Amino acid sequence: MHLNLNQLRAFYLAAKEKNITKAAETLFVTQPAVTMQIKSLEASLSLKLLRRRGKNIELTDAGKVLFGYAQRIFEIAEEMEHVMKGYSDVGQGSLTIGTTRSFARHLMPGLLSRFQERFPGVRVYLRVGSSQEITEGVLEYKYDLGIIGRIPFPSKLRIIPYSKEEFCLVTPPKHRIAGRKKEAVKALRNEPIIIRESGSGSRHAILSFLDAYDVTPSVLVEASSVEFIKEYIMKSRGVSLLYRPEVQLETNLGLLVSVDLEEGPILINTDIVFPDEVELSPSTRAFLSMIESKI
Repeated sequence: MHLNLNQLRAFYLAAKEKNITKAAETLFVTQPAVTMQIKSLEASLSLKLLRRRGKNIELTDAGKVLFGYAQRIFEIAEEMEHVMKGYSDVGQGSLTIGTTRSFARHLMPGLLSRFQERFPGVRVYLRVGSSQEITEGVLEYKYDLGIIGRIPFPSKLRIIPYSKEEFCLVTPPKHRIAGRKKEAVKALRNEPIIIRESGSGSRHAILSFLDAYDVTPSVLVEASSVEFIKEYIMKSRGVSLLYRPEVQLETNLGLLVSVDLEEGPILINTDIVFPDEVELSPSTRAFLSMIESKI
């Protein structure tokens, strides 16, 4: 049998989406075209691979085995495309970095400025999302690397510790804690707290920090927008633990108050992540070399 990759891709996407129509949309072809490709694959193998279940489809036993092989084949194809696309002279290449919104505003400008001073010909694309979203994007080769808050990372990633970023307790100006120079973590047990969304590196680190002091927060709101969190605190709706540079302007203006903790500053680890056991592009290697040499 000569494997037809177009047929295999049609089968793989239909099985992955559990829907012929969604597979057709992904491939930019008609639904009958996908059905025909799958039927041709089944005919060449003399096997039934899919069966209908209402509006969706499910795999036969043979289909499950083939799906596993197809998944590995297309993961390797994505990896190959990722590597080849960036495999050019470092002076003319590109670099796609994923990071969080807060780090994009306060951490990345200085870092990227140093890189582009040294490699002015490299075009840099900066993309933002939660730490979890960036992690998944790196594994799917959407980004060459990510610079994010530490979360439980999959084993397929290489991790380089980069920095420790300070977070602080933030309250409205008239809050009972606001007038104190320092406050104990245990005082947060009965405070309504506003935290970041699931998948956020800062959320993971802060909840771990509170748990270490046996504090289970009374979560008032979960939000992906730091601007929303700050506005909500200003309305005296609760307190939060936020990236210190993110609230510098508001604390200077007296709109928010940052309070030190008796237990010391909250330092959150920031890591550089990229796919493990993958040939890195010259631009990616140049960036990592700059980080390692502390230029």
